[in-house]
Amino acid sequence: MRRKGGIETRRHTLRERIRRKMLESIRRRINETFIGEIRRLARLYEETRRELEEQGVKRRSAFILAFFKRIIDDYRESAINRIRDRIRSYLAFYDLLRASLPLFRDRAKILFEVERRHFYHRDKTIVRIRDQMLAELPEETRNRIIDALRQATLGKHVPTQVLMEEPLLRWFLQRYMLYYQRYPCKHSSFAIKVTPVTIHFFKGWNTTYYVMRFIRVKDLKHDPYLEVARPVDLYFTMQVRKPYWDILNTFTYAESGTMDSSDYVTIARDDKRQSFIRIPLRRAILQPHHIKRGFAKAVGEPELTDSASHCSIYAILQRRPRTSRYYSAGLRRDMIAKRKLRAVRDVTWSLGLRG
Repeated sequence: MRRKGGIETRRHTLRERIRRKMLESIRRRINETFIGEIRRLARLYEETRRELEEQGVKRRSAFILAFFKRIIDDYRESAINRIRDRIRSYLAFYDLLRASLPLFRDRAKILFEVERRHFYHRDKTIVRIRDQMLAELPEETRNRIIDALRQATLGKHVPTQVLMEEPLLRWFLQRYMLYYQRYPCKHSSFAIKVTPVTIHFFKGWNTTYYVMRFIRVKDLKHDPYLEVARPVDLYFTMQVRKPYWDILNTFTYAESGTMDSSDYVTIARDDKRQSFIRIPLRRAILQPHHIKRGFAKAVGEPELTDSASHCSIYAILQRRPRTSRYYSAGLRRDMIAKRKLRAVRDVTWSLGLRG
C-alpha cells in the first residue's frame, strides 16, 4: 500500500510540475504579445501627452486625437516597410534567376522518357503467325484441330488422354481456347479467340462476344493528387484492396453477333454496366490499342493506356450464357455482377495441361 501511495504522490507531483510549466509559458506568451503591446501603447500615449503639454495643449480630446494619429502613422509606415522588403526580395530572386539562366541552359538533361505507343505491332504479329501456322497445316490435321476447337467452345471437354497424346492439338488449345490458357489470360469459360482465321471457319454462327483485359493492381490504385475522370464501377474500386503485386483480370460481356467482322463489340462499360465505347469487331482485332484505351477510360484513368493489357476478343459459339441473357433483360448491375466461385479444380489443372 505504501508503494502504491508513493506512486500516486509522484504522479501528482509530476502533474503539478507540468501544470506550472504550462501556466508559466502561457503567462510569458501573454506578456510578450498582448500585455507587451498594451505597455508599448501606454508609453506611446505618455510620450504624446508630454509633447503636447510642452506645446501648451492641455485638452484631453487633443491628447487622444494625436495619440490615434500617431498609431495610424506607425502602422502605415510599418506596412509600407513590409511591402518594400517583400518587393526587394522578389526583385533579388528574379535577378538571381536571370543571372543563373545561362549557367543551367546548357546543363539540362533528359532524365527519362515515356514511350506512348498507339499501334501495338507485337500483338497483331503474334496473332498473324498463329493463324498462319493453323492455316498452313495439312488439311486433315487442320480439320481435326478445328473440330476440336469447335467441340471445346460448345462446352465439351477434350479427353485428358487425347491432350496427352496429341501435343499439337494441346498447343493450339492453349493458344485459342480461354479455358486452357495461362494466367492472367485465363478464365473458366470455354470461349475461343476471335482472329481472322476463326472468323473464316465459324462465320455465321450465333456468337456471344467477350473482352478479356488485365492490369496490375499497383497501376490501378488511384493517385491521391489526381481525380478519376468519371464514376468507376464498384468492382474496380474494390479491387484496389488487393496486394500491389497482384493482377486484376476482367472478362466482360461485349454484345452478341454472328461471327462477322462487321459486328460491333463493347470494349468499355460505365459504373452502371452500360456500354459507352463500341467499335467494329475488325477494329478490335486489327487495332488492339482501342481495347487498352477503352479499359483505361473504364477505370477512370485514361493515362493508364500503356499500363493496361488485353488478351483478345473471345467468343462463345451456339450458346447463350446467363450473363448475356441478364444484359438483354436489362437487370440491375448488382445482379449482373453476381458470380459463383469455382470450388473444385478439374484433372487437366492438376496435370498441368492448362494454365
